[in-house]
Amino acid sequence: MKLLGEPLVHFLVIGGILFGAYYLADAGGGEPSGEEIIISSGEIASTAAIFNQTWQRAPTAEELDSLLSERIRDEVFYRQGVAMGLDRDDVVVRRRIRQKMEFVADLTADVAPTDAELKAFVAEHPEWFRKEARFSFDQVYFPASGGAMPDAAALAALLRDLNSGAVDASTAGSPFMAGADFRDLTKSDVARTFGEDFAASLGKVAQGQWNGPVASAYGSHMVRLTGRVEAREPPFGQVRKAAEREWLHIRKIASNDALYEQLRSRYVIKVEAVPAGIVEERQAGVTP
Repeated sequence: MKLLGEPLVHFLVIGGILFGAYYLADAGGGEPSGEEIIISSGEIASTAAIFNQTWQRAPTAEELDSLLSERIRDEVFYRQGVAMGLDRDDVVVRRRIRQKMEFVADLTADVAPTDAELKAFVAEHPEWFRKEARFSFDQVYFPASGGAMPDAAALAALLRDLNSGAVDASTAGSPFMAGADFRDLTKSDVARTFGEDFAASLGKVAQGQWNGPVASAYGSHMVRLTGRVEAREPPFGQVRKAAEREWLHIRKIASNDALYEQLRSRYVIKVEAVPAGIVEERQAGVTP
């Protein structure tokens, strides 16, 4: 039984299986099938151009001959592999063919839009192109834990002293890992650092004076807004390129879906019952 574990035995068994499959697939009894493999002048030129781009020089006659020999070798093995059914049930091959089909669909959608189409697209999706509000502000930080949070009376007194100049903000509160001075951050940037509620609060506080306490994901803050640029709809010229990218992206998705539905309609799809015990059962209404 030890012999069955030898790699050479495995190789011979696999080789025998492939040879048998080849024999069954070769209906001509070993005679040439008569199929042509044509390497066109266009393919030759493309092969030479790829070599030139890679090595920054034209290939020699011997190098080009070697490249074309490899191309023929690929084609011979590919055709025989397909004839033997080696492409079936291969996830990598199936995925690659799907990608090529989707690429064909993409080509049909790759049409330059007009300005009128893009303006209508921007009007349909204004939130995709709107310039976010931007904020500049200073903050004094009080962590939620550790006993550093003053009571309401102490916070009110600190707020009064900060606005009167009696207290220097740099000496108040606790150190904050992201700093105390923030300049020209978008609302999304603020939300990523401090949380959505904090970012929303910046749109409501008065500019030029200390406000607070304002809650964040880390604790509480006294905040002085030093600059604010409101959200705005930019001129079409500023968003045209971005709009064209999004327009083409959506068009390609729609083209892919249309091609799929057209091809799918040619088949009768049957999905058998899912065998018991192979999927995880969850209670209805429970979010994972």
